[in-house]
Amino acid sequence: MAQNFSKYAGIIQVLMGALGKFGPESLTTMLGAASGNNIISMLLGLVLSYFGFKGTDGQQRMGAQVGGGLSALVGLLGTASIAIPGLDLSQGVSGANIVNLLVGAWGLYSGFAKKTAGAAAH
Repeated sequence: MAQNFSKYAGIIQVLMGALGKFGPESLTTMLGAASGNNIISMLLGLVLSYFGFKGTDGQQRMGAQVGGGLSALVGLLGTASIAIPGLDLSQGVSGANIVNLLVGAWGLYSGFAKKTAGAAAH
């Protein structure tokens, strides 16, 4: 479960950050992502993807826990419009914050859920 999260959430985060940072203005407006949010998404996505494709089970699980927690935190801070000095996050309910909240919940679940007997056998 953590491996799938790391692979796919990493790709989602890299794409979301890159499109928000370098995409056309209409797309960046739709995502509502601020510069700090985009950079965090790209860096987090690269680390998660590495863990998903090359990392050990422990790294994937830790990546899901930390990555999910960071994504959820960024989504919550941005949605609540809580400003952090030196970090430009999305303000209010935006596409980027919704994605961060969803990825965060998925990561926390993947990282902390107990392995089932079937999953442990694979």
